Amino acid sequence: MADNNQANDRYNPPSTTSADFERYTFEELEIDELFWQTNQPGDSYSWRKINKTQAMNLRKRSTHNFSNKTVVYQKV
Repeated sequence: MADNNQANDRYNPPSTTSADFERYTFEELEIDELFWQTNQPGDSYSWRKINKTQAMNLRKRSTHNFSNKTVVYQKV
């Protein structure tokens, strides 16, 4: 949820180049969709869902199993 702090936003507005992330569970994603494990830019690698239970780390090119209820983030 967006934080509404008018005094701080007036003097220190959020960057226009910052990425917005939306929260999902792993099972909600379609196959071949990109996602991140955190909503902090630069803190995690991007992943691609390859089937119902696995995703590939796009930097390391390794495959890992994920629980359906794992919280993941997508850029919007």
